[in-house]
Amino acid sequence: MKFRAVQIFATAALLFSFTGKAHAQFDFLRKIFEPPVFSVTRDLRTYIRTELPPVSHDRESELHDIDLIYLKAMELSRRHVSTALLAASIAVLNRTDIKPTFPLLGIVTLPLPAEDSAGAATRIDKLPRYIFPDSPQDKWGDSDKLVHFFGSAYLTYESGARPIPEAVGKFVEKGEVALKLDTAADPRDLFANSLGQEFGRALSDGRNALPSDYLSAKYIKK
Repeated sequence: MKFRAVQIFATAALLFSFTGKAHAQFDFLRKIFEPPVFSVTRDLRTYIRTELPPVSHDRESELHDIDLIYLKAMELSRRHVSTALLAASIAVLNRTDIKPTFPLLGIVTLPLPAEDSAGAATRIDKLPRYIFPDSPQDKWGDSDKLVHFFGSAYLTYESGARPIPEAVGKFVEKGEVALKLDTAADPRDLFANSLGQEFGRALSDGRNALPSDYLSAKYIKK
């Protein structure tokens, strides 16, 4: 049945390509068949790129901007928490592709959801990064911790349990080293995971929580 639906969609797209209204027709079909998280991610990326305030070295402002990203994701998803968290996890990625090294295959580029390269650069430049007292004061700061935080929040919210995201977080850390995405497992990534788990648990419990409630909590310098 699923394959049949794909065939229908592909055939319709081909037919529309021969009309003068091809773009409008295809866009209409895309909106019907596209998973909601795709459109929310796309619009959230645009929000970060065009409306989020420029990066500052003020931690309180940076935490406020992370709250804005989450609140916008909730607005775009019509307050569907799961979609909002997953979309935020993708929208805050500070890279445009992943190039792990696999045994026998060598370096393989794994593209992330499509994004214009210039737009991606602008979006990444706007990501909050000085979010912890000991965040590196370079151009990247702790921007990579955002995906750990929102990703773990999403897994916790979806699973309703702490062990699953904890196990996934540790697996990802080991995998990053094994696939040469990172030089060593980073305990600060695992710490960001744990904060995300607390946030996801709060949302699962129905609490009116914000990311800053957990990112501004007591932080043990690593």
